[in-house]
Amino acid sequence: MVDEKDLCFFDHPLDHVPGMVLVAGVLDVLGAQAPEWVDADGGRLRLSMSFDRMCELGPPVWLSGGPIAADDGPAWELVALQDGEAVSRASVRFGGTPAPVRTGPEGAVPADPALVHRHRPENVLLGGAVRVERAAVLVPPPGHRLAGAGVHTLGALVESARQMATMLGHTAHGRDLDAQMLWLSLEADLPTGLPVEVPLELWWEFAPARGARAVYRFAVVDAESGEGYGRLQIGVHTLSRAGYLKRRSAK
Repeated sequence: MVDEKDLCFFDHPLDHVPGMVLVAGVLDVLGAQAPEWVDADGGRLRLSMSFDRMCELGPPVWLSGGPIAADDGPAWELVALQDGEAVSRASVRFGGTPAPVRTGPEGAVPADPALVHRHRPENVLLGGAVRVERAAVLVPPPGHRLAGAGVHTLGALVESARQMATMLGHTAHGRDLDAQMLWLSLEADLPTGLPVEVPLELWWEFAPARGARAVYRFAVVDAESGEGYGRLQIGVHTLSRAGYLKRRSAK
């Protein structure tokens, strides 16, 4: 059963089960079944999740599935079921080589010639301006639902990215403060067992929203050295308050 008294996930009244509860449920199952991988010093987790329909309050949510065969390390496939229908699916891989994390101006694209008052592309000697938003990853206090034993937990990193995506929806994409952001997908390639003494930031290179939809791609970066540790990507569908209420009334 979903605990609606959990103040981490139900920080304020909600009329549905937030996507972060489903993420935490997947991580809890993995932590119970494969703790040696979830907590591994210097390990990696690659997580891919889809959010297929709204998860409602009240009816129980069941996580089913288990380990599957894979060539590059332990792997799991899980599905969250409510009233017999899938609300979310998760694919998990442990270990493997981390994907490259872009933290610099590699592969810069030339600026629009018109903006620099040039006509010939070969005369454009400036890359297009890149707007990068950076925000510190804060460590949850002791006893918090997402706190770890001296390490950056996977759940806390995902929640930090969720909060940054929400913030950027308002500050970068102009969404109203009462707009509702619904998760569509989550992709993560993250380190396990990374000490909290390593100061982390999330870096986001500006990308416009496509109508009501947006994909927020974050690099997880050492705030002091600029070293890239991982990546997070969250796909969302944002509705106005009126649009959200209309959708909920039609369920």
